[in-house]
Amino acid sequence: RVLQGNAPTVEQVGQLLYTEMVIKEAMRLYPPTWINSREALEETALGGYRIAKGSIVVFSPYVVHHDERWHPDPERFDPERFTPEREKAIPRGAYLPFGMGPHTCIGNAFAMVEMKIALALIVQKFHLSHVSDHPVELDALITLRPKHGMQMTLEER
Repeated sequence: RVLQGNAPTVEQVGQLLYTEMVIKEAMRLYPPTWINSREALEETALGGYRIAKGSIVVFSPYVVHHDERWHPDPERFDPERFTPEREKAIPRGAYLPFGMGPHTCIGNAFAMVEMKIALALIVQKFHLSHVSDHPVELDALITLRPKHGMQMTLEER
């Protein structure tokens, strides 16, 4: 609706709100980095466990993003989770596809713009659907990706 069949202008990229919601929900389901680690700079406690200074704490955005406490019905694809109102209700640390804090991915803003433009251009021309008899098997290497690709059907609009 925003683009009316044209390539987006710089101003229009910021207006692609639903496109951004779709991308955020896709990254909630399949965050680019599935596991991260941090070094404890001081002794602390986490979840009732003592963490010694210098300990490496490993955590998984994938696991956090699939936790029902923060994301009800976590296996369902629901871009509406990321309306401006609902996104504000997501607790800090419950959505971190690009990491968080001083170690946040420095390319996250560029990546979001790039994904919004690419997705907007694709869906203007095609209707996409996942081939249902080809389940997505994840390959958790440095990044999380489909092990055997992701079979899609594209139909011209």
